[in-house]
Amino acid sequence: MLREILKGKVQRWRLRDAIHRIDYVGTQERKTGRLHRRVYNVMAPNYLWHIDSNHKLVRWRFIILGGIDWFSRLIMYLHCRDNNTSRATVLSSFLSGVAKFGIPLRVRSDKGLENVFVADFMLTKHGDGSMITAPSTHNQRIERLWRDVYEGVLWYFYNLFYHMEGQGIFDPLNELHLVALHYIYMDEINRRLDIWTEFSIH
Repeated sequence: MLREILKGKVQRWRLRDAIHRIDYVGTQERKTGRLHRRVYNVMAPNYLWHIDSNHKLVRWRFIILGGIDWFSRLIMYLHCRDNNTSRATVLSSFLSGVAKFGIPLRVRSDKGLENVFVADFMLTKHGDGSMITAPSTHNQRIERLWRDVYEGVLWYFYNLFYHMEGQGIFDPLNELHLVALHYIYMDEINRRLDIWTEFSIH
């Protein structure tokens, strides 16, 4: 936003120094509330998976479900679905990763109700301590994955769907339009997610 207003570049250190001079008290108060990186001691692959859902396309009822291995940063699964409130949908995506890579020792997710079946599955397989819950903003690996997935796949559909709305081709409040959009694009989004996942492995 600042770059657009000034029509130029300002070095971060200059901006930081200016804010420090203007609002010294505020900068000191903000320092105390800083989020510190969590330190994990992860022994090997499949020790800890991070799982979450991405809502960049939620306006059009597309939800991306994903899981990533903390140690290797390998994507365990990445699927586009039309519903993340269904616990069975989240579990089926998780189980697709389990079928490919095996059962992780632990899983980290947010406290959403959609993850209850995954928690039940993990507690059944590995017992207490196998499911870790915390706000998804603290789930660093998966948050970074979402940024990369947006840049690599989702931005195209995000811009396309908004363009279709702007041209009057598509109305997101019309159920028939949404059904047609899902019929046309759901498989294509999943295909591109699969290609992107395969590419990210190499």
